[in-house]
This record gives sequence, structure tokens and C-alpha cells, in this order.
Amino acid sequence: MKALLVATFSLALSFGAAVGLNFQKLSMRKEEQRGTKRPVYLQPLWCMGFIIQAFDACGDFVFIGLAPQSLLAPLGALSLGFNVILAPVFHPSEKATPSLVLATAFIYVGTIVTILFAPDTNPTYTLEKLLTFVKTALFILYALACVCFQCILLWHGRNYGYGIVHCCALAGCFGGECILFAKSTSELVKNAIVGQSYDTWTTSFIPYIFILGMILTAITNVNFLNQGLARFDALLVELFYLSEKGRTENFQCMAMLNLLNKDR
Repeated sequence: MKALLVATFSLALSFGAAVGLNFQKLSMRKEEQRGTKRPVYLQPLWCMGFIIQAFDACGDFVFIGLAPQSLLAPLGALSLGFNVILAPVFHPSEKATPSLVLATAFIYVGTIVTILFAPDTNPTYTLEKLLTFVKTALFILYALACVCFQCILLWHGRNYGYGIVHCCALAGCFGGECILFAKSTSELVKNAIVGQSYDTWTTSFIPYIFILGMILTAITNVNFLNQGLARFDALLVELFYLSEKGRTENFQCMAMLNLLNKDR
């Protein structure tokens, strides 16, 4: 029942995320048609899309603390279906091909199966537990792989130009890392509220590193995602972006499950 409730609210948030993304793309397209180059924060439609996405991010932050990441990670794919419907409405020049619709349908089937068999329990993680997780060999390998992957893409994009793969892969990777920082922060906030213990926040600087990491990765995510939206079709950007974001989150889940299995 809890998994169904989380999935229902995540569906609503995914719809909002798809709407916000397409408002931002629409704003950039109108600016291009007018021949103006206003900063995005001076574009009303872009700001409207950003506000919608910010509201969704607040909802995601709440649910991150209420459900296991192994359930939340695949739910991000739900916005793909909404984007297939919304993108042609906001941008008539973009058409959803039969192959894209079929691929999205397969993704939805996989998401539904994941939800049905996802764990319904959500363990509580203390700061000590999170630090133990960070020190595991699998997580260190994951972190090094992410950093190397991002550095290679940044170097290649700077020297040869940023294409859709550069923008979407970097946005997705930073987006997945943002989820990890948000999950860690949410766990510590939940512990402080439920346990009425604020020692973690008063005796350690680590929680504030989590918050700083969440903010920086979120800003970088938005930056590269908007670079992709400004130059490429929203349908393709969303597909590449969510694929990379999902891959990053799945590796996080693998590392977390490895730690939990060791504790049993």
C-alpha cells in the first residue's frame, strides 16, 4: 500500500516535471524566434517552468525520506511518458515516432514490475551508517567512475563542442548525484524530527556538506539540461537525460544493497 501511495504521488510529480521542462523549452524557442537573447531568469515562461520544477523537487525531497531509493529510482522514468504526450503539444515540430512510443511503453512496463516487487520497508540511516556506506569499496568505485566520466565529457565538450550526449549525460549524472545528497540530507532531517535528536547537526559539519553538494549538483544539473533544451528537441533531451540519471541512481542502489546485505 505504501509503495502504491508513493508511486501515485510520484506520478503526479513526474507530470509536473514534464510540464516544467516543456515550458522552459517553449520559452527558449520563442526567444530564438524573436531574435532576443534575454537571460533565462528574465523569461517569464522559463521562470514558470522552473517554479513548477522547484515545487516538484520539494515534493521529491519529502518522498525521498519516506521510501527506499530502490523504489524511487525507476519512478523517474514515468515523466518519459508524459513528455511523449506533452512535447508535441508544446512544440508542434516535434513528433513522437512509433518506435519512441513503443520504447516508452516497454519502460513503463519495467517500471510497473519494479514497483510491484519493490521493498515496502524504508530503513533509517544515521550519519554513522551513511559514512560507513561512503567508505565501502563499491561506493568508492562508483564515485571514481562518476568523476572520471564527468571529467572526460567536460574535456571533450570544451575541446570539440557540447553535443546532445554531453549535455544530457552531464545533466543526468549530476542529477543522480543530487538525489544521493538529497536522500542523505532527508534521512538526517527525518532522524532529527522523529528522534528529537539534533546532535548530528550541532556536532558535525558533514550534514552541511550534504546540503552544499545537493545545491551545487542541482545547479549544475539545471545548467547542462538547459543547454541541451536550447539546442535540441525536448523529446530527445528528456530521453537521454533520464537514461543517464537512471543509470547513476541504479549504481547507487547497487552499492546501498551491497551494504545492507553485509549487515544481515
